Amino acid sequence: MGADDWSALAGVSSTLLALAAVVIALLAFRSEHQRARFEGARSLHHDLTTGEVAAARKIVGSLHYGDFGPTSTPLDVSQALTSYFTVLWCFERIEAGRTALARGVIRGPRTDSALDYLDTLVAWHVTEYACGFAVARRKLAEASAQEISDSDSASGFRRLTLALQKRGLVDRAYRQGTCPGAECPCACHHQSQP
Repeated sequence: MGADDWSALAGVSSTLLALAAVVIALLAFRSEHQRARFEGARSLHHDLTTGEVAAARKIVGSLHYGDFGPTSTPLDVSQALTSYFTVLWCFERIEAGRTALARGVIRGPRTDSALDYLDTLVAWHVTEYACGFAVARRKLAEASAQEISDSDSASGFRRLTLALQKRGLVDRAYRQGTCPGAECPCACHHQSQP
C-alpha cells in the first residue's frame, strides 16, 4: 500500500469518525431535549399540586363541594377570590407550558411522550375544575353580591380543557365556563343524599 492509499484510508476513517460523532451528538441532543421536556411537564404538575396553589385548591374545593351561606359555614370572600384566581392562573401556566411542549416536538406527530405525560397528569384535575370553577364562581358572586370578572383569567383553562377534550381525556359534557347541571359528569352532582 502506497502513501496515497494510506492517505485515502485515513480520509475515509476520519470521515466515518466524524459521522459517528455527529450521530452520537444528535442522539445526545434528542435525549437531553426529551429529558428537559419531561422535566418541564413534571414541573407544571408540581406547581399545581404543591405550595400556595395546593392551599388555594383546598379553598376552591370547599367552594365547589361545601355549603356556604347565611345558615352555614362563613366564607372569607377576599381569601376565596384570591384562591380562585391563584388556581385559574396556575392552569393558565399549565396551558402555556403545554402549548410550548406541543410546539417543541422535534418531528413526527403533534404529540409525544412528554406531552402525553403532562396531559395524563393534569386531565383529572381539569375534569375536577371544569365543574368546580363554575360552581365556585357562582358561590363567590352570590357571597360578594357582584359578578366575578374572570373571562381573561379563565381563557387558559378553557383552552386546556378543549385540548384535553380533543384527546379524549376530559368528558365533552363540560362546556365553556358553565356547569351543565344534571348531565354534568362531576362527582358533586352524583353524591348520594343522606
